[in-house]
Amino acid sequence: MGLLGSLVVIILTSIVGIVWYFVHLIAQGFTVQYKDEQDFVSDQLRGLLGVDDIQPSSYRPTVEPQYLSGIVDLIETSINGLWLAQFLYMILLLFLFFLVVDIWFIEYPFSFMFNAIIGAMTVMLFSYYVTTTNSKSLTRALIQSQFSKEESFGYMYQCGFAIVSLLFSLLFGMYVLMYYFNVAVWGGDMKKGEYEKVSILMIGFLMGMILGGFIYREGISMMCRSLKTASFGLIRADLNLSVGNNNISQLTRLAYMVSQQAGNAIVNYLDTGFVLVFLCCAISQIVINSSEILDSKNKSAFIMGPIYLICIGYLGSIICYFLKTMCTDQETGSFAALNVRWQVIIAALISFIIHVSFPFSFLIDKFTLKGENTKDIDFESKSSMNACWCYLLGLIFNVLHISLFEWYTSHGCPNVRNMGLATSDRILPMNLIYSNYLGDLFSAIPAILMFLLISIVYSIEGFAGLLFAASGYISLFIIYGVIFFIGCNSSDSYKLTCFAHFISDVQGKIFQIYWEAKNYMVFLKATNAGTTFLISIGIIGAQLYQYPTALNSLFIHNEGFLGLFIGFSLMFVCRGINIWGIINVAKSYFIFQPSDEAEGKLNYLKDIRIIEFTKFKYTHSMLYVAYNILFITIMILMFGSILGHAGSVAIMIGACIATFLIQYTGLIKGTTLENSRVYNEIQDNRKDHHYLMYVSGDTYACATEESNACPLIPYLIYVFCLIISCQKHFAKAEK
Repeated sequence: MGLLGSLVVIILTSIVGIVWYFVHLIAQGFTVQYKDEQDFVSDQLRGLLGVDDIQPSSYRPTVEPQYLSGIVDLIETSINGLWLAQFLYMILLLFLFFLVVDIWFIEYPFSFMFNAIIGAMTVMLFSYYVTTTNSKSLTRALIQSQFSKEESFGYMYQCGFAIVSLLFSLLFGMYVLMYYFNVAVWGGDMKKGEYEKVSILMIGFLMGMILGGFIYREGISMMCRSLKTASFGLIRADLNLSVGNNNISQLTRLAYMVSQQAGNAIVNYLDTGFVLVFLCCAISQIVINSSEILDSKNKSAFIMGPIYLICIGYLGSIICYFLKTMCTDQETGSFAALNVRWQVIIAALISFIIHVSFPFSFLIDKFTLKGENTKDIDFESKSSMNACWCYLLGLIFNVLHISLFEWYTSHGCPNVRNMGLATSDRILPMNLIYSNYLGDLFSAIPAILMFLLISIVYSIEGFAGLLFAASGYISLFIIYGVIFFIGCNSSDSYKLTCFAHFISDVQGKIFQIYWEAKNYMVFLKATNAGTTFLISIGIIGAQLYQYPTALNSLFIHNEGFLGLFIGFSLMFVCRGINIWGIINVAKSYFIFQPSDEAEGKLNYLKDIRIIEFTKFKYTHSMLYVAYNILFITIMILMFGSILGHAGSVAIMIGACIATFLIQYTGLIKGTTLENSRVYNEIQDNRKDHHYLMYVSGDTYACATEESNACPLIPYLIYVFCLIISCQKHFAKAEK
């Protein structure tokens, strides 16, 4: 398939994805402006609350549907109320980046900044729609649960599929649009010099996405994690979250629900989007070293290869959509788990069949990747087949990886279950030590498998093979994204049923979905972490090809060793600043606690204060995000100028290794803590004494921070983008 065929597939698939999302919005009534939104939600919720059959002896308080609908509406309003502050912060960050970095260190400052602005606006648009869809779907999923688990699960699947469709359609559509715009305006004859400029400008598009991500991803992430940490600490030993509980103030309950609703979905979806565009930019970087590709008329088809592969995979995932509830409702409680597992199996088989049936015809039959100080890597005769093997190996190893992560962290794993059963406030240190032990132990096998994959694909196709393997590794992200949304939505819905005491039948159905789907949310996080590592090594290879002295300098001169140390340290310091910020923001939450009230209780404030409170906490969180951005930027620019190109490549290697180690260990350790807590939730229903909140109040801070894969994916990509964009300046300084 030539350029035209690949481009048609990409355009049509992008259109299908965007149309699919908006059709979903229209079908669910999300776009309808009701005269009174609270009355509409109230009518929806009235049948789900047990307010008509409460007996005098019942412990459940009377909860008016109108009041609860106001709570649900307030959750969405408090998050959407941040839009002006987020927009202003984004404009300020882009302006400062232009003044400090763009003008002085980047060769094409104005065109680079134009692409960055488009990237940031793309992230802003996606974040808005994700927040809206995620908030409004909360009550809709509960409505469906009154019929059956199948209806509720299917609705969550529909919402997740629509959001992931928007994710890849919007980001890939804008990437392709900006690529051809840059080619038309600045590409010229697309010789090596012109193409190198275009590739740097596409890095600018990704840089803008990352800068926007610091506002819409990191700011929300830190705020929600700190709110969650503080609210768990305030709730402490009181399991009753209901409206009638006088020991917990309204503001505490609202902050708890806001942090549950906003914290997970947008963070991990944006990480997936960053990784996908990172992969596209990596392909553009590595082909600079091939004269055959640059001279070919088919070069644009080659460069768009990852997007083409993922678009083909999306078309295949539509088959999975129509099989979303192929396993019928079971009383055994394994309904959601069976459907999730079959979704992964079917998606992997479809991806395998499609890419074997339609091999990599967009590749050029013969090309070399040549660096003056490295050997030629010549892909002759079987280049398409070699690339196909790398892709399939990435797919196979991804399925192996997620299976290991799911088993090591699920509440069905004996170690996790035992940790949950043994947890109490009296042996908290033992609980944390045990989780650290599990994180260090269980991360070894996935790490070994990852290095085995790297060794195999490098022997087949060199550094380019790592990028083809990354395409296969992330090829199932659509299904993983859907599964992740089901876990988020069922978790939020279940917390709302606890908050308002829904009728037991509805609460039981939601809990069963949440209980099963919670185990599989790690799929998307582990895939993002592994794909980022593969792409990072591929880009490092591109840099080694492009600058002939880098490889020798890395192992002979002091610049390489110093760069390794700096890169390694950068990620650990970055993670430390983030944890420090979460602790400080969570501690400042207690300023609303009056001294004459009982311990663990906030002042009973009016509901509207949560909106102002959320804005304040978001601004406080952005302060620590700014510390991280400032620290990384200064360190990269300073040491890149001192150490030159060799040292900057070494910084990339050190940062890549540190991020890989932190993420794999953190994913297992944090998710293990979270799922041991989930296991306690069902065990507490069988015991007179509830110890859940004793655990959550102290350990959830660690669990939340670790299991969100630490905020290192956007920071790692930012480090790579900054070094690549400033590489010519660093090379000149070295000379």
